[in-house]
Amino acid sequence: MALFPAAQHKAQEEIDRVVGARLPTPEDRGKLPYVNALINEVLRWNPVAQIGIMHAATEDDIYEGYLIPKGAPIVPNIW
Repeated sequence: MALFPAAQHKAQEEIDRVVGARLPTPEDRGKLPYVNALINEVLRWNPVAQIGIMHAATEDDIYEGYLIPKGAPIVPNIW
């Protein structure tokens, strides 16, 4: 957000307009399309977990000299 202060300002304006001085509730989420889009983009750009979905090797394989036995768990890094 520090790199995109205009986006932060627009999100804050939407929150102030919809929520006001009270605490937000789950019902407010549908009324905050910009904030929801902003959160989705932030998580797409820099996900909380930097890994993909765990898989298992379906057969023995050699990768760059390392044996990966059949059934070994494989956790891909999305970066």
